[in-house]
Amino acid sequence: MRRLSPTLLAASLALAASFALAAHAAATYNGSASGSQTAAAEGVSLNLNAAGDLPGVLTLSLKHEGGRVTGGSWTLTVLPPDAGATSAEKGRLSGVVGAGTLTLDANGIVSAADGLQLNVQAGTGQYAAVSGGSGSLTLAADPENSSKLGGPLKFDF
Repeated sequence: MRRLSPTLLAASLALAASFALAAHAAATYNGSASGSQTAAAEGVSLNLNAAGDLPGVLTLSLKHEGGRVTGGSWTLTVLPPDAGATSAEKGRLSGVVGAGTLTLDANGIVSAADGLQLNVQAGTGQYAAVSGGSGSLTLAADPENSSKLGGPLKFDF
């Protein structure tokens, strides 16, 4: 059995480590989300369509006190681009909402959401290796239909 020289062994290990780091390098995913508030027993529930790098359906359940977000959870079901009714999901990302603010109208309906911090905790399917990361979401009411919300969505994982 042949032995590698210490120099060759160190170089091989460094190369392997750089490939491992490259495989797990964080990437940024940009897009947008649009949709509306739905009925919720407690807090606020939003069902949004996501477009861009991670197209699919984003659902959020938010807890708040006086418009300040105090917690919540979210799930993004990622679909293929131009998905149809029979398209299979690529995977899911999920996590908790860390912070943000809500603007509510006189009826308690969300008219804006600012600085929602989406902490990534887990993934399935194509995203099964994802165990952490962050995201952000800001929503504003559509000028033509105040019950519709839309805005930029970004993830880093």
